[in-house]
Amino acid sequence: MTCSKALADLVQAIAADRDPSSALESLAKSTLELTQSRNVMLAVLNDELALMELLYGAGPEWQPISELGVKVDINERDGIVATVAATGEPYLSGDVQKDQRYRKLFDSTESEIAFPIRDRHGRIVAVLNAESDKREAYTDLHFETCRVMAGLAAMILDRAEQEQMEEALMLVGNALDSALSESELVSRVMKVAKEVLRFQACSIFIWDSATSSYVLRASVGSLEGMVGEISYLPGEGCTGWACETGQPVLLNHPSENPRWRGKYVEFASDQIASFLAVPVVGRSRTLGVIRVLRKKSQNEYLDNRFTETDLAVLHAISEQVATGLESIRAMNRLVHSERMVAWGELSAKSSHMIGNRVFALRGDVNELGHLLNQNSPNPEELKEVQTSLVTNVDRLTEILQDFRDFVSATQLTKTASDLNRLVAETANEVFPKRGPIRLKMNLDEGLPMAEADPVRLRRAVSELIENALNWIDEGELRIETGQATEGELVAGKLPRHRPFLKIAVEDDGPGVAQDQKEAIFEPFRSGRVKGMGLGLSIVKGIAQAHGGTAIECGEEGVGARFVILLPSQIRHNTER
Repeated sequence: MTCSKALADLVQAIAADRDPSSALESLAKSTLELTQSRNVMLAVLNDELALMELLYGAGPEWQPISELGVKVDINERDGIVATVAATGEPYLSGDVQKDQRYRKLFDSTESEIAFPIRDRHGRIVAVLNAESDKREAYTDLHFETCRVMAGLAAMILDRAEQEQMEEALMLVGNALDSALSESELVSRVMKVAKEVLRFQACSIFIWDSATSSYVLRASVGSLEGMVGEISYLPGEGCTGWACETGQPVLLNHPSENPRWRGKYVEFASDQIASFLAVPVVGRSRTLGVIRVLRKKSQNEYLDNRFTETDLAVLHAISEQVATGLESIRAMNRLVHSERMVAWGELSAKSSHMIGNRVFALRGDVNELGHLLNQNSPNPEELKEVQTSLVTNVDRLTEILQDFRDFVSATQLTKTASDLNRLVAETANEVFPKRGPIRLKMNLDEGLPMAEADPVRLRRAVSELIENALNWIDEGELRIETGQATEGELVAGKLPRHRPFLKIAVEDDGPGVAQDQKEAIFEPFRSGRVKGMGLGLSIVKGIAQAHGGTAIECGEEGVGARFVILLPSQIRHNTER
């Protein structure tokens, strides 16, 4: 096979292979064949450890020896690979036994070529190394072949970096889609920054109108313990300047910048190699800033400064964070507005209902006084008044209990909860022991734990059971737990890529009309005489406070099916 044909086949194979490790292994094998070498290796820079790691290769003696590492330090003359990594220049040695730069890895090596591999910013990211068991084995053609192979390796590594960045952006997007609060949003962004982007230090500061400053809300690094305690004023230092102007700041050796204050940073100012702050800009103002830092390497030949690519990635993340924050705040305003309306309705209805009961109680008290003023009160009449008093007090108690439950529905104290146990215990307490209605429970034994408030959930489940019993005189009541289906998540308008659990209560009653399936969860909607019509509204409020919702998905004329959907905690019952 000619050299050009072999290169063409290799390029085609690399283009089709999306796995960078596999593509680099193929490149090493092709380099071995085209240069007639005994061993070929690719040493890749680990910028965290400041080492060149031998990760890919081909040949009879080759095996990954990344645990040994190769220090990028030309001053110690620590091998030809290290020399190329430090100088950025290719190296050819026809007789390694006479070469002071040579560091022996294989006994068979007599000649060696090493070529630097650079990223799009010109920084050394790897070294391609070919070794022969013959002296003066490499010709100019072999030298140029290695140059081409180094260029192909650079393309593979660049593609892998781009895919990693795309993955990070996708993970951030998914995290923001399912975040229900500002604190959850910023903590998820921090997790991606730490696990995927591998920033040495990352912090998010968010505008706080109460203090008129940008307060630290999440951090990866030494500031993690100071969340909520430290802040920047607009224009204060480089971080505050990015917030005030809405412009990003990228500084190498930031302590030399006149705006630099070094007020709250993860490393001492003289240890910071690179500083990057990107504002989180909303529709009308700067909402905050995402700030990342890189520490100076102990190795003078390692360039770990931020690049324009890092700036572009962080800018894309900041745009997603801005969208997420504004969506959460808009939802909070909407919920607040809806709750204020509900509060108004609650106040009006409760005042009316309590007023009616107080009026009835006053009538009973007056009647009691009238009877007691008689010389010989009639016991039967006294008993009738006493019964009426008890009835009105009970109704008043029910109204006040509904009021308390509505107010406290969203006030949670969450713990890792076993939904199966919670449902079974609640059903045993609420469901009548004797009667014409049968209870059937189908509880998923492999159900994961849920991060939930057991007291509030018991209230929600008991309400659904009592609601079902109110609509059926005989037949069957079915209670089910399990993983939520895609159809249930769609009906509940919840993200389908996130795991949810369900508690379903189903009956053989008349069911719910299609145009009433959402309306029945509104406050003061009730087909029962007792209470204020807040029961199903309380159920939905409890579910929403957990990050889920409640839906009705039964069939009219067949029966009602109420489903509580709750976020899953990634831990299973068998692991308790």
